[in-house]
Amino acid sequence: MTQPIYRIVSQPRAWTPVTFPCVMEDGSVQTFIIEMRFRLLKVDAATAFITEVARAQALEGKAGADHAQLYTELVAQIATDWRGVHAENGDALRFDVPEAWLTDLDEAGKRKPLVAPNLRSLMNEGGMFIHIFEAFRACLAGQPKARAGN
Repeated sequence: MTQPIYRIVSQPRAWTPVTFPCVMEDGSVQTFIIEMRFRLLKVDAATAFITEVARAQALEGKAGADHAQLYTELVAQIATDWRGVHAENGDALRFDVPEAWLTDLDEAGKRKPLVAPNLRSLMNEGGMFIHIFEAFRACLAGQPKARAGN
């Protein structure tokens, strides 16, 4: 059997399942799975991202913090697409983060606020950010649930 060739890819990406529990109207707990296509950040970018996550977590519980927006902008840094996310009426929701958002900076060199109502709706669901973050970390670590695909 031939050993596969490892290739250093400039912008690797991988589809990964995000599994999360949800309490239903009757009180039962249902497990749901969506898929997200993550950017597999290089070490420096991953370290910077983790620092931003810690900064966002420090704002939890503080008055005036827009947590859904914070989580939306964090996930937009690591995700490029999704599958299995639907509106209440059953219609599939498209991943609505503009491709250029990460590089669209204002005069001061900061990212402009992200307008992505579909992603924000998902981030407004209780506990969703942490489930996505855990799936992202598992994907980076190469855990078995992660599926390849650049």
